[in-house]
Parts: sequence; C-alpha cells; structure tokens
Amino acid sequence: MISTLSCRLLTGTALAGVLLAGLNTPAFSQDTEAEPTEVIVTAQKKAEPLSRAPIAMSVVSGDQMEKAGAHDLKDMQTLTPSLLITSTANEAQTTARLRGVGTVGDNPGLDSSVGVVIDGVSRARTATAMSDLGVLDRVEVLKGPQSDIYGKGASAGVIQVVSKLPSFTPSQTLELTAGEQGTLGIAGYATGKIADKWAGSLSLVKRQRDGQYTVHTGDGPRTRTDDGDQNYWSARGQLLYDGDGWSRLRIIGDYTKRDESCCVGTAIAIGGTRAYVDQLAADDGTASTVDPKAREAWSNRPTTQKLVDSGLSAQWDLRLANNVQLTSITAYRHWDHTNGYDADFSSADIYYRDPNGGFGNRIDTWSQELRLNGKSAHFEWMAGLYANSEDLTRHDETLYGADYESYLGLLLSGGANINRVSELTGLSVGQSFVAGQGNHDTYRQHERNLAVFGHGEWFISDTLSLLGGLRYNHQTKSLTSAFTNSDGGIACANATGSLGVLCLPWSNPAFNDLTLSQKDAEDATTGSIRLKWQATPNLMTYATYATGWKGAGFNLDREQKTDYTVDTDSSFKAETSRSYEIGLKGRFLDRRLAIDVAAFDEAFRNFQLNTFLGTTFVVDSVPHLRSKGIEVESRYAIGDFRLNAGVTYDEAKFGPEAVPGLPLLANGTASFAPRWSGIYGLDYTREIGGYRFAATFSAKYNSDYNTGSDLSPIKVQPAYTLYNGRLSIGAPNESWTLELWGQNLTDETYYQVAFAAPFQSGTYDAFMGQPRTVGLTFRLKR
Repeated sequence: MISTLSCRLLTGTALAGVLLAGLNTPAFSQDTEAEPTEVIVTAQKKAEPLSRAPIAMSVVSGDQMEKAGAHDLKDMQTLTPSLLITSTANEAQTTARLRGVGTVGDNPGLDSSVGVVIDGVSRARTATAMSDLGVLDRVEVLKGPQSDIYGKGASAGVIQVVSKLPSFTPSQTLELTAGEQGTLGIAGYATGKIADKWAGSLSLVKRQRDGQYTVHTGDGPRTRTDDGDQNYWSARGQLLYDGDGWSRLRIIGDYTKRDESCCVGTAIAIGGTRAYVDQLAADDGTASTVDPKAREAWSNRPTTQKLVDSGLSAQWDLRLANNVQLTSITAYRHWDHTNGYDADFSSADIYYRDPNGGFGNRIDTWSQELRLNGKSAHFEWMAGLYANSEDLTRHDETLYGADYESYLGLLLSGGANINRVSELTGLSVGQSFVAGQGNHDTYRQHERNLAVFGHGEWFISDTLSLLGGLRYNHQTKSLTSAFTNSDGGIACANATGSLGVLCLPWSNPAFNDLTLSQKDAEDATTGSIRLKWQATPNLMTYATYATGWKGAGFNLDREQKTDYTVDTDSSFKAETSRSYEIGLKGRFLDRRLAIDVAAFDEAFRNFQLNTFLGTTFVVDSVPHLRSKGIEVESRYAIGDFRLNAGVTYDEAKFGPEAVPGLPLLANGTASFAPRWSGIYGLDYTREIGGYRFAATFSAKYNSDYNTGSDLSPIKVQPAYTLYNGRLSIGAPNESWTLELWGQNLTDETYYQVAFAAPFQSGTYDAFMGQPRTVGLTFRLKR
C-alpha cells in the first residue's frame, strides 16, 4: 500500500489546499482562456477540464512544445517529470518509461508497457511513435494502468498526443532553423477553409543534424566518419468536415522518411580484450582511454538506418441525440525499418549486420474502434468495441567478419594462438567462420485483438461521483520462425571443445533450415473504480483502484538450451498490474495557481524484461515489480510570467525472487527508475517599444539510476540536470519572430543506455545523450 510518508505528505498538501481554497472560492468555469492554468483534456475519451479529471497526468501544450523546440516525444520528455524515453542501437529500439516502469524496446516481440496514442490511434510500439509530431494541441501523459480504456500495452500508462485541428480561419507559418552540429530545419504549416463546411491543414517538415560521434573506421568498408545524425522529412495533412455540430469527420494522413546513421557507442570502461581487437584492426580498434565527453567511437561497418512511417485514419463523430454521440475511428499504419550494425563496436571486422535489408522490422496494423457516449442528469456513460490486426515481420542476421575466426582464437587462447579455432574444429585456417557467412532468420507474427469496454460516472450528489470502467480483451498470436545458417554451422558441428564460444545461437547447426510455429490465445479482463469528491469549486480529490494488462508473446530471437539444442518454446507470460492511487487537484488565487498531487502504489506481476548479456538477448518474466511514490505538479500565471514545476519521488523495486542469469535483480531498484525527478520552467513575454520580447527556460533533473536491465553497477548514470532556453524578439502580432535557443546549455554528458561491449569482457560502451546545441530560428506567421 501507499507508504506512510506519502500519505502524510499528501494529507498535508490536501489540508493546505483546503485552507487556500477557503480563502478564494470563485464559481467554477470551463473558460480556459480566462483560466491560464487550466486545459481541456480527453484522457477518459470525453472532454473535461484537467482539474476535474480524476487521473494523475501531466499535460504539455503545443505552445510549450514550440517554445521548447520539442518536435517529438523524446524532446518532450524534458517537460514532464517521471517520463524517460531512451534509444539503444537504433531508433527502432526505443523505450518509454513512467514511474520507473517500461518495456525495453530491443525486441519487437514485446509490446510496450507505456502505450502511445496519436489522435485516437494506438501505435504498435514506442519506436513507431517517434516521428515529428507536427503542429500540436497538447500531449497528455497518463500515469498508472489505463488498460480499461486504452487496452493492451497500457499496463504502466499512456502518452496521448492530440494534434491541432484544421481551422476555418486561414493562417500560415514558415519556420527556418540553423544551429551548431550542422542543425538545419525548415517547417511549413497552412490551414483554412477549403469548401463549405470543410477545412484542411498541411504540415511539411525537413530537419537534419550532423552526427554527435567521431568514428574511426579502420579498414572499412565504412567510409562515414560521424554517427548519430538526424535526417528526415515528414508530411501530415488533415481534412475536417463540420456538419453544424451534429456530425464531424476528421481524416488524417501522415508520412515520414528517415535516412540516417545510427548507432555507435563510446567507451565508459576498458577491459583486457582490447589488445586482441587492436591486434586485428588497422587502427586502435577500440578506445585506449575512457573519455565519453569526446564522443569517439570505433566502427568499420556502416550503421545506415532507413525508416518509413506512414498512416491514414478517419474519425467520425455523429450526434444521435442531444446527449448521445457515436464515434468511429478507423486506421491503417505501416512502419518499415532497416539498419546496418557493427555488432562488435570496434574497427576490427569481427561480426556485423549488413544494411541491405537483412536486419529490420516491418509492422502493418489496422484498427477499428466504435464507441457510444451518453449523459443524463445522474449518469454519464461510454460503451465501445475495439478490433486490431497486427502483422509483424522481423528479419535478423549475424554475419562473420574477416576477423571473426582470428578474434575467437585469441579469446580462447588468452592471446597466445590466433589459429586456436582451426585446432578445435580440424578445419583449415579461415574455413571455420568464412567472412560474409552467418545466419539469416525471418519471424512472421500475426496478432489479432478484440475488446468490449465500458466506462461510467454516477453523480451521487452535486459534489460526489463514482466512476468505473471494465474491459474484456481477447488476443491471439501466431508466430512462424524460419532459421537458416548459410555455412551450415560448420564450425560448431566440428568443434571438439569450447562450445560456449563456437556454438553461439547464430552459429549453431541445430537451427539449420529449421521452421518453428507457435500459437497463443488469451483472455483478460481489466477495470478501474474511482471515487471523486469536489470538496470545493476549487479543490477536487479522488481515490482510484485500477488493473492493467500487457499480453503474452514470443521472443523474436534464437533461443538455445544449455545442451545447445533448440528451445522450441520462446513464449513469455502476460504482464499484469494493479494500482492504488489517491490525489487532489486544486486551483487557487483566482485560478492562477494550479497544484496537482498524487500518491501511488503500483504492483506488476510477470514483468516482461528484455536484457542484453554481452552476446545475446534474453527475455524473462520477473515475478514482481513494485513502484510507489508521490508526485506534485504546479502551474502559476501572474502578469507576463508563466511558471511551472513538478517533482516525482518514486521507489521502483523488484521482488525478492531470484531471476536466472540476472542475480542483481532480487530486491534491486529497476533500471531507469530515478528516485527523484523534477522539472521547472519559466515563460516570460513582454511588449517593449513596439516589439514583443519573450524568454523561455526549462530544466529537468534526474537523480542517479541504472541504465542496464541487468543492474550492473558500471551502468549507473549519476544524477544530472538538463537546461534548455530560448530568447526571442518579434512583432507584437507574432507576424515575425527571431529566436536564439540552446539545448543542453551546460553541455551535460550523460548516458542514454550503457551496455557490455559484445565479446569484450570488461569493456562497456554507452549510447550518449545529445551535446549542447545553440542556434537561431526565424518564424513567419500570418
């Protein structure tokens, strides 16, 4: 249950809020323009003021996103506490975490614990939602299980993105950006009436930035000497039909294409195998000293990344009666990603994945949601049906480089015999692991989801309400895995010893021309119950119990047993959660001050964890994970100033049970779970001498946390703070604005993810966060 300390803090804050409310209790209003701290949200799939929504959430407005220079969800995370979004070896391996809980994104067989919904359409994985978001109305970050309303993949929360509706009033915006690190960008937006009752909008964006790493390429074939760049273009168009309030149709189409180089890592610890790599490479092979700030990397193979993300959706809202509305949302999405990969993170040619399409994921989804909303004098209700189809194709390969056999020989002989592998296999030198040979696997997963859901609010009195939600889910998954070894696994087949090195999954002949089929079907029921009390017109309190669910699935990777036979069952269990939460939302000082507080206690069973152990990934179901703490967020508006702040105290710990292969997990703090996280920001606008001056400043603090799923101490990221700022001058009507901006102003060096360098005992690398970048943006509006 919620800790005694949290209850005391919450009780104290509630009493203070009641006292403040008693001093100033104007009538409640939904006029958010007159209430600068208020915003309308749709977290419960109905429009309501944030101050009346009994859910812990952070809301970031589109205006805040623009002033912070945030274009996607990774940029946005600096504006809200307790949210962490990180990427590893490529953009397809991206993970979102709330309150210290999230699913590692390296394996597409795992759904996300934190779901992402954009304009009413759920995205298949966190990575499929990392495109440029265009012009936004707001982003709602819903914390805690949301499965009763949003279904699978919401066991820890939901990020809901709401883009700006087309307007019948014409307007256009053009934005030009240039900055350090080769930053260049151009963005255009236009909206207006296109016919009677029809409006439209179009957003076009092109952005690029040089890579943050300097890469030593050895003998190649890589020629590019930087990595971690940005290079994409995006288009988003909308059509809106407004039938005089009785019918509304919204059609959205979007397309994003990326062509980038991602990702290498930089050394944070150097092990004893460095001498072997150096012996084989044309240059140093790997770093000789630890200096993450220098952002140097060694990679002889290209890390070319190509990604296409596109979709089409249609939402139709029809009023069937004065208090009854039918909503239909139909959507299709396509996501295709391929990547080159230097798997040994060195300039020696050990092993790799070629950027020719042999490594990547494709996800095609369609979804249909139907729901009815109604309201009477004493009851408000919603009932709905949901169907989803997802087809996932994963291609995987691991190819031997020219130095693979030699490097294994040095490893197995302690550096004494480069030809040791040949002695163990009886094959000629260079014939055990021939360059360019390796495994080529294809995974085809078909998933179908059906759900029935309902939600209601009973107005017991003018100030007291009881809310409840229930969702029944039926999920089926089928997987066909086709494995091939182009060399037949000849080295392993002939090995007389050292099988642990010579018979790794990608070189094991047990997988030769093997096809496996697996199926799973499950039913799950999730729900929530909330009691809401409007203590005064300015103070709302609530208590919640909710359950969450994330479906069972399959590890889309080779799995072998300790005797080197194939593990034909790669399934893992469903992840479930339950949450207790109490909170309050107060509006004080003529509603210029907003304070939202929540204390929470979340427990997860069979938490799905994907972990890299140096050469392979393993998927485990951790029996217990518990996250408990308290959150406080506030906003204050006075004159030309807008202030905001938030802090989260969170203890996210695994249970005492031992997890095979991961000895540090028992009673350990979960990865990416800082005990403290906080944000604060300032926005100041003033007209002086016929010009509009503005200043925006924001900061985000995280206490130390471990960036590795195995909780290895070397992977701990010390506490850090990121500072961003923006100064602008322009016309009073904002017809033109010139902005000077800076991201990561103090040039903080921090890890996104730290990891054990493959095949290099004692060596650890890290994928780094972006360095300081300063630039200018010129914006025209009319």
